Amino acid sequence: MKKLIQNREGFTLIELLVVITIIGILATLAPTAINGVLTNANQAKALNGARNIGMAIKLFANDNDGAFPDGDDSNAAFNKLIPSYIKDKKSFFVKGCAYHGTKTKPGEQVTLEDGDNHWAYIKGLNNDSSEFIPVIVDAPKDASTYSSKKSEKGGVWEGKVAIVVRVNGSASKDTLKDLKLMTDTGKNALESNDDWPAAAKVVLPK
Repeated sequence: MKKLIQNREGFTLIELLVVITIIGILATLAPTAINGVLTNANQAKALNGARNIGMAIKLFANDNDGAFPDGDDSNAAFNKLIPSYIKDKKSFFVKGCAYHGTKTKPGEQVTLEDGDNHWAYIKGLNNDSSEFIPVIVDAPKDASTYSSKKSEKGGVWEGKVAIVVRVNGSASKDTLKDLKLMTDTGKNALESNDDWPAAAKVVLPK
């Protein structure tokens, strides 16, 4: 007696449901993972830009008796670095920043105009200031506080971290606490304290 051999083709209903479930889980997780990678890449690029500005400030100070550039807002101070110490405006652009619009194009004026700059600046400092005072930071929404909303000024990293360059030239990505940049002593690092010179003040971009 001959045995009938059945060729099995396709998947069973259970197998299909398992595959669909796995695809659904992966589709749910993928945007979060991708967003995390993109955010880290943007932060690394911003950190490099801030470091470039910090180096330009140190070079400026070497040529000006140790004084850092001054200005009523951070645009005015940073414009004293261009083009002698920093050649273009790329370092001042941070993707997603509510302080500016679209990225400036090559060949445009080599000065920071309204909407060109992301960074806040602590004016009134010099080479002799306490080395741990911030001199360049992600611009907060006011003189000392960030926002948790990405669409608002001061919210580019959603109130989780701030990129900081200090007087000694060190650049870092610091964790925020209660939307504030804190020192090791628990004080708001953007509010003047005993370590700050009397003239030191946070100025925001235009």
